[in-house]
Amino acid sequence: MISSSAPEPSAGVDGSDDSADGDELHLPGFVAESDVLPPSKGLGLRLLALLVGIGLVIGLAFVGGAVLFTSLWPTNDLLCDASEGTCSDVSAEQIAEFSSIALPEGVEVESVQFATVEDVAGLLHATVVLPDGAADPLRSGDYRVAPTLSWAAEADALGLDNLLLYEGIESVTGPGFEAASGQRADGRTVILIRVSRAL
Repeated sequence: MISSSAPEPSAGVDGSDDSADGDELHLPGFVAESDVLPPSKGLGLRLLALLVGIGLVIGLAFVGGAVLFTSLWPTNDLLCDASEGTCSDVSAEQIAEFSSIALPEGVEVESVQFATVEDVAGLLHATVVLPDGAADPLRSGDYRVAPTLSWAAEADALGLDNLLLYEGIESVTGPGFEAASGQRADGRTVILIRVSRAL
């Protein structure tokens, strides 16, 4: 006599109920997918945190390297904002660095103009007055006496005593470094600086 009852679900190879595993198939000699793959819960958040951490490390390294590079090799291209012609907000320290003249502490900036040419060259015209008794740095620095300069008449017009014209030692400073110095009536040394150099 044929029984009308429904067939009972068969047990899996490992004795578990196949119906409880949904569509997952158990075959002899194979490991179930759920036993191999790690749970995916929170995986996206962990990957995001890892990427953010790596980005922070790279960013800090870049900023730190830029600060170190700037401190070792200072740039000269921003003496002041010359985007609209010339500017005069230039310190004595910047003048000294740009012109390669070791100006002493306490030097007075009498006048200064800075301009750029197509963002590839900087033009610096400055007149500085050394402190009383300070030695002329042009006599022992990276400059040498020049027989003449194109703007010598401008220096002559100041009426300085012991006026000397200088040009940068090209192998040291490169071309475009010119200066003049002399003593005014009170004995203080005045230096005129005319520098044209690549930025």
